[in-house]
Amino acid sequence: MQWIDKKRLRSELLAGTFLNLGSPTAIEIAADTGFDWLLIDLEHGSGTEADLRNMLLACRDSNAAPIVRIRSVDADMVKFVMDSGAAGIMFPYVSSVEEARRAVDCMKYPPQGSRGVAGAIRATNFGRDWKQYFEEASNNSLVVVQIETPEAVEAAADIAAIDGVDVLFVGPLDLSVNLGCPGDFSPPHFVEALQKVVASCNDNGKTAGILTKPGFEQQHKDLGFRFVAVGSDSLAVVNGMQQNLAALRQ
Repeated sequence: MQWIDKKRLRSELLAGTFLNLGSPTAIEIAADTGFDWLLIDLEHGSGTEADLRNMLLACRDSNAAPIVRIRSVDADMVKFVMDSGAAGIMFPYVSSVEEARRAVDCMKYPPQGSRGVAGAIRATNFGRDWKQYFEEASNNSLVVVQIETPEAVEAAADIAAIDGVDVLFVGPLDLSVNLGCPGDFSPPHFVEALQKVVASCNDNGKTAGILTKPGFEQQHKDLGFRFVAVGSDSLAVVNGMQQNLAALRQ
């Protein structure tokens, strides 16, 4: 398993990118690029549950840990995704302590949680590594909760205090919309919200994450975000196609 090293998570910047085309080939390219983690997006992306196993296989033998974003805190979906071999799950729109606790409960085997146990699954190398996986999964699996609403920002300290939550990950576009500044990451009240999330993480020994964008990378790193994603496979294709066409039109 390509788990995230949680010692590095708490002390280093871990770089990731979003993958929303549903393409194993694009994921294979990203996995070989050198990212620390990859976000396979089943919330807004084109891929489906039927595509997931091939997308996870595309990460195999790389150093990039595959994190999967699902649509909600859904125990059945968590079980399917983790059994398929994900290193962790990103839960969108977590706005309360209760939702964050449910996310942790779904992710962890008893007695820490209520995740169902199976033997012959891809995550255990179809049973060959079951004992090792069972012993390490609850501690090593990554629980990432997204902070995307004013309510989530207000509850950030309490969410960060929950045992089992690893990363509070700001979804900046949703947060900007919900704070009344759609797509603008520069207003003081938006930056103050980011600072509150980072401070909540620092006070509780957790890690702050964000999907940054060009021009904001250094600011977000300076604020203290360490689990940082930039770009996506779809944007890379769009930008590359536009650049190629522009070169020919000149």
